[in-house]
Amino acid sequence: MKNLIKYTIMIGAVGLFLVSCSDFLDEKGYKTDYTYYESDEGLDALVASCYQNGRGMFSTSNTPSGIIFQEIGTDMYTIGGDGGTDFALYTSAMNPSNEIFASFWTDCYNGIARANLGLKYLNTNTTMAEDIKKVREGELLFLRAYYYFVLVVHYGSCPLVLEPVDEPKLDFLRVAQKEIWAQVIADCTEAWNLLPWADTEGKVTGDYGRASKGAAGHLLAKSHLFLYCQRYAQGQSDANMNEDRGGTDADLDKAIQYASAVCNFGSGSGSGSNHSLAKNFSDLWRFDQKTGGPTPGDYAGSEVLFNIQFSTNHLFNNQPPTELSTGGNWLHMMYTTQADGMPMVTANGNGTESVSWGTSMGIGRDLITGRGWRRASPTPYLYADDGLYGPKHYVGTKHGKLIDSRLYKSHVWVYYANQEPNVPWTEFLNAAGSFDPASIGKIAGDQRYSNGDTAIVFSMENVEKRFSNGTRSEKLALARAAEHYWYIPMQSITKTDIGNRGDRDGITNTFPTLIKYLDSRRASANDQAGFRDYFCFRLAETYILLAEALAMKGDYANSAAALNVVRERAAWKDGETKFSHFFKYDGGDIADLTKSTVEDMLVTAGFISSMSEQERMVFFLDETGRETEGELHRFEQLVRNGADFFVSLLKERNYFAGPNVKPFHRFRPIPQKHIDRLDPADPNPQNYGYY
Repeated sequence: MKNLIKYTIMIGAVGLFLVSCSDFLDEKGYKTDYTYYESDEGLDALVASCYQNGRGMFSTSNTPSGIIFQEIGTDMYTIGGDGGTDFALYTSAMNPSNEIFASFWTDCYNGIARANLGLKYLNTNTTMAEDIKKVREGELLFLRAYYYFVLVVHYGSCPLVLEPVDEPKLDFLRVAQKEIWAQVIADCTEAWNLLPWADTEGKVTGDYGRASKGAAGHLLAKSHLFLYCQRYAQGQSDANMNEDRGGTDADLDKAIQYASAVCNFGSGSGSGSNHSLAKNFSDLWRFDQKTGGPTPGDYAGSEVLFNIQFSTNHLFNNQPPTELSTGGNWLHMMYTTQADGMPMVTANGNGTESVSWGTSMGIGRDLITGRGWRRASPTPYLYADDGLYGPKHYVGTKHGKLIDSRLYKSHVWVYYANQEPNVPWTEFLNAAGSFDPASIGKIAGDQRYSNGDTAIVFSMENVEKRFSNGTRSEKLALARAAEHYWYIPMQSITKTDIGNRGDRDGITNTFPTLIKYLDSRRASANDQAGFRDYFCFRLAETYILLAEALAMKGDYANSAAALNVVRERAAWKDGETKFSHFFKYDGGDIADLTKSTVEDMLVTAGFISSMSEQERMVFFLDETGRETEGELHRFEQLVRNGADFFVSLLKERNYFAGPNVKPFHRFRPIPQKHIDRLDPADPNPQNYGYY
């Protein structure tokens, strides 16, 4: 859909951009001339512009709203060391006056306003070909449903606006969330009926990236499952947080129906869906840890159901010609550690001494290491022995780090020197033990590595299990003394408190970078605007939704079969070489380095049926986490099962947020900007807990 984004820019170029719809609550620009939209060309451009707001919602700004709303402050991600996200600690910064809540709200309603305007002009158009007209209507209804889905998940009750606003209007009162959900279902069902399946190249009416039947079906499956899970959002510890989404038992069957059709699986076989998974999980990200990427470019295959697109052409990337650090996709910086300038210092036991391993690591900031803004950092749950990849998630009880390739293929575990380092071998002695470089054939004073060699290695090792004596920091210092590179075993990092967030050896500053948004195509390392598309819906997530819904239905055999489609792709294949971590740090046998792990990854009907209802909820939540880590869905997945479920997992897994999070944080505050401009006043203007 790169040409669709061009159309969006063209609207602005001819001065016919949606001024009066840029914020439907403002009183400006309501006499704008819309006659351009009476033409087929103008109407097509208007439809294209409705995709635009996804950029602002998720990918563009100092700290993109999508990261804050969906990832930071969940069980998997907390605040990063570089600031800007303190409200994810659920402190007083999470309040109605915080501009982040207003900007996200406005982006959603901007998209809705455009869709409403498009539907109005589509209804009166008599010249567009009928088959194209039906597709465009389906696109608009899908997009309106999508924007309302995002709003109702985060804010609950909110205004329901279904007509264009072309004159001053201030009575946008909130309606019950079940009315919003009903509209989401109605719009998306009609979109499902109108839209065709994308072809084998992912195109609709010749364009890659337009909404298709696959996108509508995914959103319908997700929405119906959200409604069915209303049962878990009632009877909460705080009765004010009991939710009425309007869900019924029939929603479970609907979720299965639509997900099966999109996956072309089981009862949905023969649906006509052309969607299939990418062969290798790495194919989606196309980033080599030594040479960069994406190579040869963004994945644009049939696994993607709906994406937010960007462009390598600055004109079509929300970038003024002379401001190359505005616009574009900024997510490449947000989950990225700062590999350059690592101090190589370890506290040695008592917190006041320190041990240094050289004066220069040999890593400077470049397009491969990236620009590490560190806005989001993983919680310890990601790399703990009993965490996201713990043995309980696999039938044979092997740890995921040995068998699940998504762990290694989702992150950067190795950085390479791009300058000459100064990191000499030295003899070392502390309470944990001693190390002499001669014991491994090295000479004290010689360099550990050179330009181009491995300079940093992250691992999931807990070095406390390697040594019997000494403090945690002494064991870490000794482990580092014996390595050829700067070694960062995540379970042994000593700076774990919120007060250490600025420490380069702290967990919010030093972590394996998420690989999914890294982009070495930018002109310089400091350019903020990236070009990667954001994959909003992927088929793998649809399969997991389907597997969970089938398990809820008690069809454990088909649940396992659906999940195993994803699990088989996630396994290491025969002949595929695992990272050296496999045998060096993770406990694997080097003889198994290239052996398949497919059999270890597959689940059985008995494995799923043996779980309690609560255990299954957590199991599928975490399966989605392994598959879609960092893809801006986590908050939505947590709150689907209600406030108590959300709070309990944060307290268990995110010790930064745990002390402060309350049930009312399940919803976001209604922006004060919205409340202040209402006339007449809304008798129920704010969500519970934020008064």
